Amino acid sequence: MDQPIISLRGISRAFRSGLGERVEILTDLDLDIAAGSFNVIRGESGSGKTTLLRILGMLDTGFSGDYSFAGHAVRGKPDWFLDELRAENIGFIFQEGRLFNHLTLRKNIETPLLLQGDRERRQAAPQIVEDLAPRFFDDGRRDEILALRPGPASGGQKQRASIMRAIVNRPSIILADEPTASLHGDLKNYVVEHLKTLCADGHTVIVVSHDSVFYDTGRQLELDKGKLRELTPPPETPNNPGLPVQGPATGLAGGWKPRAPVGILLKQAIRETLSRPIFLGLILISLIVGVCQVSVFASVIIGAQEFVDDAMTKGSRLNRVEIKPRRADRGQDDRFPGRGEIAAWEAVDKVVPRRVTLASLVNRDGSTTTYSAMGLHAGDPEYGLLDFVAGGPFSGGHDQLQVIVTASLLGELFDITGLEVGTEDYDDFIGRQVTIRLGQYTPSGNLRGETSIKLRVQGIILYAEGGRQLYLPNTTHLAFDRFKRDRRDEFPLPLNEAADAWTDTGAVAHMADFPWEDSLQIYARGMRDVIPVIKQVAKQGYKPRSDIWRFKWALDVQDTAWTIFIPLLALIVLAVAITVAANIFTSAKLRETELALWRVLGMRRGDLVLTQVLATAFSVTVGTVLGLTLGAVLVDQSKALLAQRGADAAVQDGDPQTFDAIFAPVSEFYVPILLFALVLGIVAALYPAFRTANTDPAKVLQS
Repeated sequence: MDQPIISLRGISRAFRSGLGERVEILTDLDLDIAAGSFNVIRGESGSGKTTLLRILGMLDTGFSGDYSFAGHAVRGKPDWFLDELRAENIGFIFQEGRLFNHLTLRKNIETPLLLQGDRERRQAAPQIVEDLAPRFFDDGRRDEILALRPGPASGGQKQRASIMRAIVNRPSIILADEPTASLHGDLKNYVVEHLKTLCADGHTVIVVSHDSVFYDTGRQLELDKGKLRELTPPPETPNNPGLPVQGPATGLAGGWKPRAPVGILLKQAIRETLSRPIFLGLILISLIVGVCQVSVFASVIIGAQEFVDDAMTKGSRLNRVEIKPRRADRGQDDRFPGRGEIAAWEAVDKVVPRRVTLASLVNRDGSTTTYSAMGLHAGDPEYGLLDFVAGGPFSGGHDQLQVIVTASLLGELFDITGLEVGTEDYDDFIGRQVTIRLGQYTPSGNLRGETSIKLRVQGIILYAEGGRQLYLPNTTHLAFDRFKRDRRDEFPLPLNEAADAWTDTGAVAHMADFPWEDSLQIYARGMRDVIPVIKQVAKQGYKPRSDIWRFKWALDVQDTAWTIFIPLLALIVLAVAITVAANIFTSAKLRETELALWRVLGMRRGDLVLTQVLATAFSVTVGTVLGLTLGAVLVDQSKALLAQRGADAAVQDGDPQTFDAIFAPVSEFYVPILLFALVLGIVAALYPAFRTANTDPAKVLQS
């Protein structure tokens, strides 16, 4: 024969027995296979047929000698190279079909097209199977038979489907392993005739069998005790030139680059996952229970923080401690002699002296209303706690008197209706003027006159602490306060009435230069530092005040949730990782033959890895969504229960409780938990997926 498609020279194969003895299966075997020929290799059980078949199919590389496949040396080539050469050129017909039980016969036949074909052939796969089917199935029940799964199909139907799967990609070689072993009578002859037809179409056919039905067809060889001998000589010239051989593609990253599109592998992953309900159930149960618990505790942690943040926005200063002068220091120039020591404490961020006074604002109807006003310094930490909806902090100059007011105060000061929070209408009030009336008193304390002063609206905020409605620049605030207390006209107000501006800034500073602090406000670095600061200032003889006590329950709940959440999260991560990895390993062990069959049919190792990862991602997504849904139900029920109890408490003692605010909606962190679970599942799946992708495909041909 000229230029054989397969050439074996000096092939020997030995194994170790259970006792450690060396057992020779094939000994110094030579064989040439011509392209387009029909070859039958006979032999009884134990003669080495299976071993020779695995070598011919490039599934067993542990032999000695030389194997040439269409000019490609096989021995010593990496697995990925042999996988590609085999997938492109060899179609396998297995004993008993070797079909996937979770796929219909039609889908089994389409598999090589979907895994190996280009986009055009994948799209044409149904039509290719439809055109091929009349050669194997009668018209009457063809569609009905192809729609069957392998379980209810007969042996003959499965074997014909196996042959169709082997040839659907028109491989150059068809390798048949005992193709009639599970058949009888006319069905055997039917298979023989089909194989002969395939040979006439250009396929090189190699049949390994001890069934006499093949003994009158094609070239006959016999394998006995590892030796191969010719029973009929090969034809001097082949019946046909045979189909062309395809060489391996390049740039495959050692076989780890997937061959099939992600969409096809995803469908396959979902089918395989649903076909293993026990393993799917284990992953789902662990995820549902774990994610449900994580979502509930996350709801408490986030809800407590949002509750505290909301309290901060609405005026509670939970990171601040306020102290008044000690009795012994009230008459001193420095009312807080320990200020420097307090500022040096590690838990303290800033120490700010304060003075709060009363200011009479003129309403739009001409009446006046007295409000509490606080002064703010340049760079004051209070600016960071004010929720501005328009404008901003004070400019720091005295050329124009300024004021920051709350949004609720605008309606009292200006003729407006229908102002909505969040609209641009607030910007229209920046720069408008607010009138304040300052009274001046006689030495006996009687009012002796009033001065009206106009202030420019510099900023608008949603809330101020303690029901306060406005803030003033600290220097302005102190000058006003000193002016009201000036019983002997020692400090006339430096007011330029024409321009409504202060031009004598030195006089303003002089007016403000007196022991004015009536409180000291200590800003802790964080809310967790407030209580230690309270304890320290109490030891110095002060009586500290703080809003922290009204909200400490929320912080305690959050601390408790964190204490439980961290070990719980670690436990859940470990449980999910172990469950996913064990599922893949155990499932792969039970499915070794199936995984190896995928390799034989054209799946690269990268396809197997990606399929396992996609299957895990599918399972994790379903389990996480169900867990989050259950967690959302539990959170909603808990909120409703606490809201009802808070309402009942309000009816009984007039003190409504807001414990239900401790739960944040699960929807706020739905996506992060889902993404975290997906990443965790995929990471846990990678190592076992890579391990199972290296399944030895030679196991498929073992009896």
